[in-house]
Amino acid sequence: MSEDRRRSVEAYDSCAGTYAEITRNGHPETREALRRFADAVGEGARVLEVASGPGWDADFLESRGVTVRRTDLSEGFIGFQTSRGKTVERLDLLDDDLGGPWDGLVGLYVLQHVARVRTDEVVARMAAALRRGGVLLISFQEGEAEDERAGAEGGISEPVRRSQEEMRDAVERGGLEIVSWHGIEGREADWVLLIAYRP
Repeated sequence: MSEDRRRSVEAYDSCAGTYAEITRNGHPETREALRRFADAVGEGARVLEVASGPGWDADFLESRGVTVRRTDLSEGFIGFQTSRGKTVERLDLLDDDLGGPWDGLVGLYVLQHVARVRTDEVVARMAAALRRGGVLLISFQEGEAEDERAGAEGGISEPVRRSQEEMRDAVERGGLEIVSWHGIEGREADWVLLIAYRP
């Protein structure tokens, strides 16, 4: 793991409780995207969630009859969810086996920590973990490539912003078809929630 990426994980370790409180109610657009995702995969679906964080999104999906494998790289978030009685596994999106084939895969608010040079690789890994007809829900911070400090070894401490065109191309190269985009206005940058499926 690169030093920048390690610092990103350690930062989440140290603020897991605070982050959990801030995000407890979620964003309405994120909740709507999760609802659409749950409807698309259907009740009883098996879903992998990478970077589960506090687990609020997994809670919502499970309330709609979806079975979620909760995973994260941060021991702080793993500990937080464990204290809530949840089962969460340590999983590295960049290097670990994602298992599957899954009915769906959720990766919200994690791609900003992935080096730009690994975008295609990571999207392809997520796509390959889906069954045919499986659904992907991801988010990314929108913007042009103004910061190239992201190295080939993994994520960085500064967020990587991506254009919609860049992500559309990566998703299509990964063999997925985009179903919808949902924009969220952010304080420092806007976010895009993207739903796609594996035909």
